[in-house]
Amino acid sequence: MKRLASICGFFVFLSFLLFFPKHALAHTKAGLMLWFYTLLPSLLPFLILSNLLLHTGILDGLMQKSQRFWRKCFCLSSQGAYALVLGIFCGYPMGAKITADLYQKHQISREEAYYLLTFSSYPGPSFLSAYLCTGLLNRQELVIPTYIIIYLSGFLCSLCTRRIYRPTSLSSDIFLTKKEISSSLPFGELLDISIMNGFETIIRLGGYIILFSILQGILKLLFLPFPNVKYLILGFVEVTTGTSELLHSSYPLSLSYPLALGFTSLGGLCIAAQTKSVLGNTNLPMKPYILGKLCSSVCTFFLAYLLVKIIKIVI
Repeated sequence: MKRLASICGFFVFLSFLLFFPKHALAHTKAGLMLWFYTLLPSLLPFLILSNLLLHTGILDGLMQKSQRFWRKCFCLSSQGAYALVLGIFCGYPMGAKITADLYQKHQISREEAYYLLTFSSYPGPSFLSAYLCTGLLNRQELVIPTYIIIYLSGFLCSLCTRRIYRPTSLSSDIFLTKKEISSSLPFGELLDISIMNGFETIIRLGGYIILFSILQGILKLLFLPFPNVKYLILGFVEVTTGTSELLHSSYPLSLSYPLALGFTSLGGLCIAAQTKSVLGNTNLPMKPYILGKLCSSVCTFFLAYLLVKIIKIVI
C-alpha cells in the first residue's frame, strides 16, 4: 500500500511538472527564494555556532548558572534548556535539531529528548512579527499578543507532556563530563566539521521546502473549485504560503487570525518533514513531536480566539 502511494505521488508530481510547467516553475522559484532569503541567512549561522558549542563543551559553562530556573520552571537540564532557547529564537526546526544533537552526544537522556520534542520547536520571532503581523496583517499592535499566545501555548503544552514523559534528572551514568565532551581536535578542524554539518542540514531542509512548494501548487489546482477547503489544506501543508492564502481569503479576520496562529504553531507537513530529517540519524521517534504540535496548535487557536472574542483586539 505504501509503495502504491509512493508511485502515485511520483506520477502526480511528474505530471504537474510536465503539463503545468509555468505553475511548477513559479512554485519552485518561490520555494527556492524562501530558502535562500529566509532560512539560509537566519538558520545557518546558528547551526554552525551550535555545532561548535556542542563539540567544544562550552555549552555547559553558558547554561550552568541558570540551571535552577530551567529545572524549576520547565523540568529541563541546562543542556536541554539550550535546545529550548535556540528553538524559540531561531525558529523551525532548530529546537528538534539541537535536541537530536544533544541526545546523540549523550548530554540529555532519552526521556528528556522525548519531552523536548513536544515543545522546543517554534516559529521564529521574525516570522511572527515581520511576516505574519506586519507583512500579512498590517497590524503591528498584534505583535506582542501574538508572541504571548504562541509561547504561552508551548509552555502549557509542556505542563501536559511532562506528565507523560517524566524527564529524568542528570546522573553520572547518562551524561558525559565536560572533559569527555570536549573534543581533542584542533579548533580549525572543529570549525570545518561544524560548517559542513550546518550546510548539510540547511541544504536538506531546502530540498523539503522546494518539494512542498510544488505540492502546494498541485493542491491549488486540485482544490480550485473549493476555495474555503483549499485555504485550510494549504495551511496544514506549509505554514508560510498557507497563512498568506488564509489571511487573504474570504474568512473574517476574527476567524482567519486564530486559524493562522494555529497553523503557525502546528508548523504543517513541511516542518514535520524537516523535523523528521534532522532526527534521521537518531532513534528518536516523531510521536512526541506530533503530540506536542497538536496540543500547542489547539491551545494556540483557542487562546487567539479568546483574544479576538473577549478582548476584542481584532475587529
